[in-house]
Amino acid sequence: MSISVHNLSKIYGEQKAVDGISFEVKKGEILGFLGPNGAGKSTTMKMLTCYLPPSAGTASICNFDIIEQPQEIKARIGYLPENNPLYYDMYVKEFLEFALSVNRRPSTVSREQNIKDVIHTVGLEVEQHKKIGQLSKGYKQRVGLAQALIHNPEILILDEPTTGLDPNQLSDIRNLIIELGKEKTIIFSTHIMQEVQAVCDNVIIINKGKIVANDTTDNLQNMLSNEILVEVEFANNINETELNEIENIHSIEKISDTNFILHGKESTQLRKNIFAFAVAKNNPLLTLKQETRSLEDIFHQLTMNGQ
Repeated sequence: MSISVHNLSKIYGEQKAVDGISFEVKKGEILGFLGPNGAGKSTTMKMLTCYLPPSAGTASICNFDIIEQPQEIKARIGYLPENNPLYYDMYVKEFLEFALSVNRRPSTVSREQNIKDVIHTVGLEVEQHKKIGQLSKGYKQRVGLAQALIHNPEILILDEPTTGLDPNQLSDIRNLIIELGKEKTIIFSTHIMQEVQAVCDNVIIINKGKIVANDTTDNLQNMLSNEILVEVEFANNINETELNEIENIHSIEKISDTNFILHGKESTQLRKNIFAFAVAKNNPLLTLKQETRSLEDIFHQLTMNGQ
């Protein structure tokens, strides 16, 4: 395993920012690390990159322990934190030369070739002679990725790398991460569901410091496949309790006295049952619409419980 985490915790006073989490990331995997703000994503990443000591538990990166061997780990990890730390008065190439100078990991290529290769990888050829402060948000993120890649790490840990980007910039960074994932193990922190579906092989959802889901994107979406949501609107007011007469309904969301969202089993003929109910009640249907569900629904379902 590239990354192995066992019962990792971080406690601030009485608050458990991370509460006994365990997971593994295989070599060559892109892992989506999801959670609402304050869930413990960034704290976990700071522990894995050895910038923050854990309160309890263990973790290993490329078989090196985060407590006992932090320098070995830092040499093998490229880290892009949430607040991309850049020197705006430095030129792009100058900054990357500086970033490489503070990394002492041996390389089979020259320093100049190393920098040239990274600039090409992240698409900074045209911008390399500009000051970082002159760049757009998207290109600043590329510079951040370049510094994370400058020492050719086996593992990339990216904390909210697409925050604040416009759709075109977002697409560019997304495609870049997919390309990088062909050669490297990546943990990709985000709260944007579309990013996870487009980029990641597996997903961990963390909420209030605890892991509430750990599976492939396909399997997580299959969690929704057994349930169907149907929006109905009747011509006349109807009592919510009467809707329980519809076979295979297990929950009801009231929008108005005539408008409801009904939850039921997808394998059943739910819409047919609703139509039969409307006929029996002599209350015509104005709307009968099945709603499409997504990974975002799973995220809300798992992270809103107990809020």
